[in-house]
Order: sequence, then structure tokens, then C-alpha cells
Amino acid sequence: MTTEMVAIDRENLRKATKRGVLAAVLLAVLSVIEYIIAVEVAEPLLPILPFVLAKGWVILDSFMHIRALFSDEGGH
Repeated sequence: MTTEMVAIDRENLRKATKRGVLAAVLLAVLSVIEYIIAVEVAEPLLPILPFVLAKGWVILDSFMHIRALFSDEGGH
């Protein structure tokens, strides 16, 4: 393994870590919003739905790499 390969791997690791942390923070924020809606709104199903869908997309995209299935590169 060359020094250049290690640098590339570290850069990819840094990007993946940043993306994972951002996804986790976004999921936490969306969960707090869902909780507030569930507690404050009498019939929360429809108001919560966009947040549930957004969380599903974040999970599919960030952690399950769903976009890789539809891209020509096969990755990010």
C-alpha cells in the first residue's frame, strides 16, 4: 500500500464519517419534531407523515446506500 492510497482511504473515511454524523443529527432533529407533533397535535398522523418519510429517506440514502442502486458509478 502506498502513502497515496492511505491518504485517499483516510479522505474517504473522513467524508463517510461526516456524512454519518450529519445523518444521525438530522434523524435526531426529525425525531424531536415528531415527538412534539405527537404530543401537541390532537390527530398527528398527517402532520407527522412528512417527517417519517424524510427519516426513511435519510436512512435509506445514508446508511443503506439506496442511491448506489440507481447510479452509473455504483457508489457515492
